[in-house]
Amino acid sequence: MKFIFILSLAILILTATQPVLAGTNANIVISDITPTNLAPGETREITLTVKNDGSRDARHITLNFQSSDYISVIGTSTIYINSINAWCDTSIKIMVRVEDGIDPGAYSIPITASFDEYYYTATTGYVTSAMTPTTLTIVFDVEGEILLDVADISTSPLELREDSENNNITVLVENAGSKDARSVTVTIDPASPFLEAYSGSRTDFTEVIASRSSHSFSFALDVVDGAAAGVYSIPLTIDYIDDEYNPFRINTTINLRISPQADFKVGTPTTSPPVITKGTTFRMNLPIENTGNKDAESVKAILKTKSYFTGAKTDYLGDIAIGEVKIATFELEADRDTIPDNYETDIKIIWTDGDDRIEMTKSFALVVASGEDVTETSGLSLLITAAAIIIALGAVLFALSRKKK
Repeated sequence: MKFIFILSLAILILTATQPVLAGTNANIVISDITPTNLAPGETREITLTVKNDGSRDARHITLNFQSSDYISVIGTSTIYINSINAWCDTSIKIMVRVEDGIDPGAYSIPITASFDEYYYTATTGYVTSAMTPTTLTIVFDVEGEILLDVADISTSPLELREDSENNNITVLVENAGSKDARSVTVTIDPASPFLEAYSGSRTDFTEVIASRSSHSFSFALDVVDGAAAGVYSIPLTIDYIDDEYNPFRINTTINLRISPQADFKVGTPTTSPPVITKGTTFRMNLPIENTGNKDAESVKAILKTKSYFTGAKTDYLGDIAIGEVKIATFELEADRDTIPDNYETDIKIIWTDGDDRIEMTKSFALVVASGEDVTETSGLSLLITAAAIIIALGAVLFALSRKKK
């Protein structure tokens, strides 16, 4: 029985010491990585725990980080550690960069670890022995993300101008991320000198903007009369949710430019003859002044009269500089059925600004008198003329009579 007990005790001792014997050699491993979750396009500091998983000390440890697809170490790619005692560890820091737009998944960086083993023996004393380099691997989980941003802004017309209505504004929102954005609502908050157009809306919506795709959102804005030319910043809000229904909001701005432009003032028309009656053929001169802040090119004036007036209703004025006045001339005839009245008449002014064709409409009064008014006016004129002749003749006779005396 004593022999069996001693044998069992020996077996137990051998079994208990076996793990220590198995871990005799120094062994360098990466025991921890913080953090392991990264996002596309991210640059981040990573903490690595380097451990000597052996019962002998490790000296002259060199970690060489190898190149890898899509994720890489930036800065130095080699880290030197003087020593790590048996069963001990130390922390090092590296910077890694994840490429933009990569798909979610696990990405690894290989590491070549070279080191010396350092230990003591009773026969030779302290021994330093070079170990065979080993390959380690660190793995990162790249998670998908949503990256929404305004990619482009376009307007129709291409140039926005003061006192214009229903200008179409198109905002292109791009998702550069690797996850879909859902229930995307874009809201524009027009500030002076912009107003929400009657025919438009401040908000536009789409169900989804898939990863690496875009969507156009449309709005309509008016520009108030008298708005100064220049660039204006307009607030814009993007609301969306992710696949887990988490809500997100992006507050940003877009820039809209109001271009300088010509503007026109229509003066009081003059006619020849000065009084128009039914059946009268007349010439009308209408002064048109450029009161805007930009020269107008290829200006054309088109009368929009009542059907009672016929004739040449278009006049080409050419270029009109800032502050310049030109006369639009029209040869017209009042119909014989035209009744005496004060006719509100429109004149459409059309000009070009680069590739844009612009137009505006102004109004003025065109007066048609009755025949009786003309007769009365003519009779009065004749009376005045006769009186003037009589007075002049009397003055001459008086002067001659005095001379004879």
